[in-house]
Amino acid sequence: MDSETFRAWNKEAPELDANMRTLVAISTLASANRPSTIASIAQTHLKQLGNVSEQVFFVHQTRESILKMTSIMGTPKAINALSSFMTVIKPDDAIVHELSTATYPRSSTTPDYAETRARGQELFASIYGRHASRVESMLHSLYPDLAEVIIADSYGRLLSETYYLNGRDTELCAIGSLVPQDVPAQLKSHCIGATRLGASEEMVQGALRLAKFVFAKK
Repeated sequence: MDSETFRAWNKEAPELDANMRTLVAISTLASANRPSTIASIAQTHLKQLGNVSEQVFFVHQTRESILKMTSIMGTPKAINALSSFMTVIKPDDAIVHELSTATYPRSSTTPDYAETRARGQELFASIYGRHASRVESMLHSLYPDLAEVIIADSYGRLLSETYYLNGRDTELCAIGSLVPQDVPAQLKSHCIGATRLGASEEMVQGALRLAKFVFAKK
């Protein structure tokens, strides 16, 4: 991505900070299966960060956002996106050691199913509000195991983990991931969900504008 385009999409969402704009853009590109652009965006943003600790945190957030978005865009696209993203990190980079000694909560603990499911149920209720029971019943009517996997696995084990990416920022990335997929009902739900988890309406609209802008750029 050339510097002019990079500056242009940064102007689409002044309501979001630079890290969040980059995460939303990467979520959009990953969902659109345009991984080659992810590396150039990430490299440009990493160069703008002031120190190694900021770079390390951005890498953690990016990898976490792509992992979480597997629940929306699917595993193959996430693998493509992560493969592209990780090419920007060279073996002699100062952040490599920090990454190798970092905490990875899903890998370092054995999950308790009941606890994980309860965490997923809580997040699901927070996002869907008074419609949560109706939506869960609809999913259950389609296939009971669909509802269970969404609550326990997608929401419980995947989306509710906040060690590197909190709920609000996860929902803003979800907006980016949903825009390329032409699923207006789900996009609307997660726009509302983002506000329920602390995003302002301006932040939501900024994420939407940015995702549509990035998706439209070929």
